[in-house]
Amino acid sequence: MTASSVLAALVLGALPLGLCHVVWHRMERVRLLPRRPAYFMLAGGVLFGALAAYGEPLALDWMELSFQAGEVGAGPALSAMLLMAAPLEEALKALVVWPLYVRRQLLTARLGLAFAMCAGAGFAAGEASVLALSTPFDVLVAVRILTLAPAHLFFAGLWGFALGAGYGGRDRWFPLAWSAAVLLHGLYDHLMLARGPALLWVAVPLLGFMLGAAWIVLRSVAPDSDAADASSKFSLLSPPSLSEMRRAIARKERPLMLHWIALGALVTLGVVIASLAAAIYLGHRLGIDFTLANESDLQASGPLVLLGSAVLLAFPLSGYLIARASSAESVLEPALASGAAIAFVMFMLSVTEPVALVVAVLIAPLAFSLACGGAWFGLDRP
Repeated sequence: MTASSVLAALVLGALPLGLCHVVWHRMERVRLLPRRPAYFMLAGGVLFGALAAYGEPLALDWMELSFQAGEVGAGPALSAMLLMAAPLEEALKALVVWPLYVRRQLLTARLGLAFAMCAGAGFAAGEASVLALSTPFDVLVAVRILTLAPAHLFFAGLWGFALGAGYGGRDRWFPLAWSAAVLLHGLYDHLMLARGPALLWVAVPLLGFMLGAAWIVLRSVAPDSDAADASSKFSLLSPPSLSEMRRAIARKERPLMLHWIALGALVTLGVVIASLAAAIYLGHRLGIDFTLANESDLQASGPLVLLGSAVLLAFPLSGYLIARASSAESVLEPALASGAAIAFVMFMLSVTEPVALVVAVLIAPLAFSLACGGAWFGLDRP
């Protein structure tokens, strides 16, 4: 254990706690939150995060498995992440929060989100500290650890929001939210920890999506005052709240246009293919050799970044085109069209390229959100 590893453990462990403090302060603009339970959530999260980071490698050695795809293959590494690590970590975080739920202290979605986020921040801090101390430390290891911390807060907040919102017998959404968090957490950690360093670029749009989703939820559970919104220079750039999103996607009085859903799915696929073709043409013009793309080489990730950016940019464009062409009054038809196109792409990848399927499943929520955002700008408003 060197002085640099100790310093790295302190810094990397403090970052998720600082992020938690920022979000907590934002949520207290509406009403003060109880601090004492939050400290217990943080302490419990730190303890379980450290235990998980220390115990998971021991369990893997006993089972002769590994999280690293280069050591045991992509399939076993992904299975270990999805069937052991992700469920264990989300279960430990939920275990920290569960006493508050049993004691009926999670009465609202705001409280559920706040305390689950504290547990996630503590877990991230404990895990980051142990990983920094037990792993040969370099810049790549630091980047990998840094990408894990926001994800712990986001995935814990996902099921925490559902747990608080379901108080009073309406908590049937919690198992679904927890299962979704486990699936996305496992896939995310697989890309960040088990694959080559070139795939770390996938974290950039995913972390951006987490930030945007957190901003939307915070605007709903802890809205700013009307005066503050009116005086803000960035009010036009503020994302919609959850209620505004529900109104935008709600079915209007006219019947659902099934033909535009089918046609919109084809349009989405066509725009994606056209965007990929444009990216390949641009790459050749810039002298990019796409045959050099390799997930194990960070310097050879340029083709992957270019193609991935082209695919993501295709979704808001296709959503806008579908909304304008169909004269839609809500984003329901464009959203269903993009969802059908995403499902088709994932089906094709499942039989052709499993690694790309992992990326596609993780990117799917972001792509769907971008399509809905593009459709919102193209709505036929009175």
